[in-house]
Amino acid sequence: MITLLRIFKFALQGFFRNFWLSLVTITMMLMAVVSVTLLMAMDYIRETTIQSVENQIDILVEIKPESSREQVENFVLEVDDLEEVAEIAIISPEQNKEIFLQNNTDERIKEVLNIYEEDENPFSYSLAIKAYKLSQYANIINFVNQEKYANLVENSDVDTHEEIIGKINSIADFLNKYSWYITGIFLLISVVVIFNTIRISIYSRRDEIIIMKLVGAGNAFVRLPFVLESTFYALAAVLIVIALAYPLINFIQPSLNGYFQGSQVIDLAGYFGNNFVSIFVYQFFVLAFLNVVSTIIAVRRYLQV
Repeated sequence: MITLLRIFKFALQGFFRNFWLSLVTITMMLMAVVSVTLLMAMDYIRETTIQSVENQIDILVEIKPESSREQVENFVLEVDDLEEVAEIAIISPEQNKEIFLQNNTDERIKEVLNIYEEDENPFSYSLAIKAYKLSQYANIINFVNQEKYANLVENSDVDTHEEIIGKINSIADFLNKYSWYITGIFLLISVVVIFNTIRISIYSRRDEIIIMKLVGAGNAFVRLPFVLESTFYALAAVLIVIALAYPLINFIQPSLNGYFQGSQVIDLAGYFGNNFVSIFVYQFFVLAFLNVVSTIIAVRRYLQV
C-alpha cells in the first residue's frame, strides 16, 4: 500500500512539476477527444434528422368524388394488407375542406367555394398512407395505381424528400471522412507530444531516478509513476471535454427543439446521457492505452530498462 501511494505521489509530482508540458499534451489530446465527440454527435444528428424527414412522408391518394364511403373502406382494407404499409388513414370530405380553409387564408381563394350550396362539398375522400421504409413507397404507389382501381383513384402522390436526405447524407459523409483524418492527426501528434514530454521529464529527473535505483528501487517502481502520469493526461482531457460538452448541449438544446417545433426529435442531452460510456469512457481507455504505450517506449529507451 505504501509503495502504491508513493507511486501515485511521484506521478502527481511529475504531472504538476512539468505543468506547461502537461498543458500542451492535454491540449493535443483534448483536440482529438473533441473531434471524435463532434463526429459522434453529427452522426446522431444525421440519423435523427433523416428519421424525422422520413416520418413526415406519406402517400396522399385522392379518391374520385362519386366514390362512396363503403368503396373507400373496402379499398383501405386491400391496401392495408400490403406488408409495406405501416399506417393508413381516411380523410373525409369535411376534413379535406377544413384543411383547405386552414391552408388558404387568402379570401379570394376561399371565394371559390361560394359557387357551391351550403350543404354541398366539392371535396372528396383521400387516404394518407405511410410505409415502414423509404424504399417501400414505390411499391405502394404501383399498387394503388393499378388499372382495377382506375374508377376509384383520382390521383396519388408522394414526396419522399430524396433530395433533402441525399444532401444530408453527402454532407455527413464529407464531414465524417475528413474529420476522421483530422482526428487521426491529433492522435498522432498527441502520441509524439506524450513521448517527448515523458522523455524530457525523465531527463529533468535523471538524478532523482539514479538515486532511486541506488537505494534499491526496481525498474517497475521507476516506470510506474510515468505510466500513471500519462493516464492523468488522458483523464484530464476527457474530463475537460465532459465539463464543456454538457453545458454547451443544454445551451443549444432549446434551439434544436425550436427548429423541430418542440418535438425534441434531436435530443442531444439524452443521446449523450444514454451513451456516456461509449462516448467518453471508451475514449479515455483508448487515449490512456496510447499514452501508456508511448510512455513505456520512452522509459525503456532512455532508462535502458
